Amino acid sequence: MLYRLVFVSKAVGDAGQSPQSLAHILGASERNNRRDEISGAMMFHGDEIVQIVEGARTDLDRLMRRVAVDTRHCDLVVVEDRPVMQRRYRQPMQLCQTDHRCVARHSGGRPLRTLSAVELERLMQACSLQAA
Repeated sequence: MLYRLVFVSKAVGDAGQSPQSLAHILGASERNNRRDEISGAMMFHGDEIVQIVEGARTDLDRLMRRVAVDTRHCDLVVVEDRPVMQRRYRQPMQLCQTDHRCVARHSGGRPLRTLSAVELERLMQACSLQAA
């Protein structure tokens, strides 16, 4: 069975703030997700990181254990965790290019962790993510 998990965490330090940090995070995500047959998307906005991932339950549980001990994350909030019929995302990890005006318009200025899964997916799609 396939699951979709939407979560938001707070970035610690310079996580995702520099091109080098971003490349390191995306590289590790792509490697691990490819190995575990997880697909998904990620967006950095201010000190918040939104991730939408899809895969088998055991693989997503393993991913969440890694994220829970990753010192680049804190204050993890699972927004949605549900079974789905098919993948919406095909890549091991896609990056949504953050346009701060787009985020402000779609979030109403609210912290991303307060948005619903539907709102977060719409936000990521509106801000240049091409879902499969």
